Amino acid sequence: MTEDARIPVDEQRRLVQRIVAGNIPSGRELETCRSILRADCDEQTAFPALFTLLQGALADPFFGIDDSVHVVPILKALAKGELTARELL
Repeated sequence: MTEDARIPVDEQRRLVQRIVAGNIPSGRELETCRSILRADCDEQTAFPALFTLLQGALADPFFGIDDSVHVVPILKALAKGELTARELL
């Protein structure tokens, strides 16, 4: 992926915050992740919760395709250590 295909961090942050605040994706495990992320938690706690929530968004059939296209690079950047969960929350 070229660098110009990535959306800016502030736009990534808005997307992540919308996912944390919203009802899609849904499920008990994902609501637990949301609760963790809404609390003041450290990176070690926030990272797996955010990663799980973003993966859940990709798997949810009601999550918009346009947003899904932007979630994939966020997940990749998190996995590579290019972004932290705290930067996105």
